[in-house]
Amino acid sequence: MTFRTWAKLLGATFGVAALGGASQLGLAYGLGVLRFTRTVEVTARDEWIAQLAWVAWFAMTAAAIGAAVGRSQLPKRAPAGARFVPAVVAGFGAAAILPLTMQPARGLVVPGVDPVFVVGACAALGAAVGIFAAYAVLLSAVARWSVLTLTVATWLVALASVAPSLRQGQELPSARLGVLDLSVLPDKVTDQAALFTMPALALLCGLTIGLIARGRGLSTPAIALAGLPGPALLTIAYLIAGPGAGADRYQEVPYWAAMTAAGAGVFGSVLAAVLRRGPAGAPGDGSPTAARPPLPRRDAQPDSAIAQAAGGPAPSGPAGGPPPGAGAAQAITGRASVAARAAAAAQRPEHELRPSDTGVLPSPSFDGFTPQQGRQQQQQQQGKGGELTDWVSGLGR
Repeated sequence: MTFRTWAKLLGATFGVAALGGASQLGLAYGLGVLRFTRTVEVTARDEWIAQLAWVAWFAMTAAAIGAAVGRSQLPKRAPAGARFVPAVVAGFGAAAILPLTMQPARGLVVPGVDPVFVVGACAALGAAVGIFAAYAVLLSAVARWSVLTLTVATWLVALASVAPSLRQGQELPSARLGVLDLSVLPDKVTDQAALFTMPALALLCGLTIGLIARGRGLSTPAIALAGLPGPALLTIAYLIAGPGAGADRYQEVPYWAAMTAAGAGVFGSVLAAVLRRGPAGAPGDGSPTAARPPLPRRDAQPDSAIAQAAGGPAPSGPAGGPPPGAGAAQAITGRASVAARAAAAAQRPEHELRPSDTGVLPSPSFDGFTPQQGRQQQQQQQGKGGELTDWVSGLGR
């Protein structure tokens, strides 16, 4: 690739990745998803750990978004090695969230923990993992669909969680990554939502992306793995943050739910790969397709001369076959013609009768002991003798 192409590619990838991370952080700060200017009590340490999962996830998705936009500047026939350089640049662009998270964390007080270092470490680890996410996005369109789809779905869940708190006088909730935390729901329902939200999102996204990949005619392995990239980012984000240690299992429940998200996404895409197609337009329904053209048909043959002399083709029934009663009529007609021929033969003299009139056909006698050549000589002698007998008998008439 030329220098100008490389400059456009790397510039777009780095800029969009940095902008994507900063935009998500700004939205999280504004909605109260991230709150780094407070003192965290010992009993609320899991809420602090839940925010670390958000920071790692922002870095990974920012790198993937930068790679997805920069892919438009990448030549279609670029080798796999040429795609790794933009992926690394996307990771560096996503690392721009480090100062944007470490600076607000200076006002955070967590007993026994250096919040600035921990937040920076989580952001750096997320940016490092984002390099591999960006490479997958640059290498495969299915990975790009999966990451972008699950990113949008996760943000919709977060917006639904904080929507009730936007009213005046309401306290900002502690929204967890990939969890539907509605303050209007009972605690039991919220715990169940924390356990099933991420697997359900991964399953639906995997099934949807798998069906899209199947409709585009991709290979079966590509369809089966279509649901992995997006949920894998959620799983890695919770692995970076940790499961927490609270007695109320505030962070532990979504942590184990995130561990199953990647498997649920793959399960959904595998379902899309193995599900049978519907009856309409499916292979095997008898309708011709591009891969299976219609069978050749024989052209209509003209009637023979005998059929034309007999008065044209015989009438057909409703389904193209013989009309009802045609068999019986033919049998009656055949018997009548035989009887008429027999009556006409009875009026002839005996010497004018033909074998076809009497129904008796002459056949040579069986002689299995005389050789074939000898039998032919006997037949010739018998023929000569028969002619002599006929001549003598004719003289006597």
